[in-house]
Amino acid sequence: MRPLLPLAAAALLTLAACQPTFQETSGADYVAARPGLIDPEIRDIALVEPDLTFPARIGLARVVNGALSVAPPEEAEMFADFAARHAGLGTFVPVSPLVEGMVNTDRRGPVVDRLRRTAARQHLDYVLVYELGARSRGTRDTPFALADVTLIGGAILPTRINRVTGIGNAIFLDVRNGYPYATASATEDLSGLARSFGTGRAQRDLRERATGRVAAKLLPQVDEMLTQLAVQAR
Repeated sequence: MRPLLPLAAAALLTLAACQPTFQETSGADYVAARPGLIDPEIRDIALVEPDLTFPARIGLARVVNGALSVAPPEEAEMFADFAARHAGLGTFVPVSPLVEGMVNTDRRGPVVDRLRRTAARQHLDYVLVYELGARSRGTRDTPFALADVTLIGGAILPTRINRVTGIGNAIFLDVRNGYPYATASATEDLSGLARSFGTGRAQRDLRERATGRVAAKLLPQVDEMLTQLAVQAR
């Protein structure tokens, strides 16, 4: 089985949609294979076992710029249809930004850890995290050339950027123990959108159109990921 790709690293290893990657390995087996060659912290991290059971309460968490974000209407409708297609897996519940604010007064630290705490407060079993962003490459370096962690980000600024790649990543996590069951990733060419630079409402519309296109490209991979996880659970 191929190794699990971390959520952030998956986008750097592909420029096209790829098949989901699954992890079914045992933490106990991993530690037992080299009992004298693993430090205590790594051992504790590794000793996490899969416990995939459906039907379940499954959180949906949208991440942009490292923070939980509310989906625009068209994107929310896409994921509502997605939840209906996978209704046999249980109930899909949006991870609430209001609850996130209640249980994470300190916003530092990995976003996935914050989302697990939020999902725990909402009594969710698993959480499907999907992350949307963009990376830009231009003809010249400019003061804005590194502003590519925001969706479109520096690409909507007049920086002579001529190519923008939208990046979508997803991970399906166990809320209770953090076990990463599967990841998926996809990319979308957003160069045409980036050229339609605007301000105010036009800029907000551009961001919504961009996130929608990236989410639409990612969704078939997430569909396949959930379908195969259902088979594994059986």
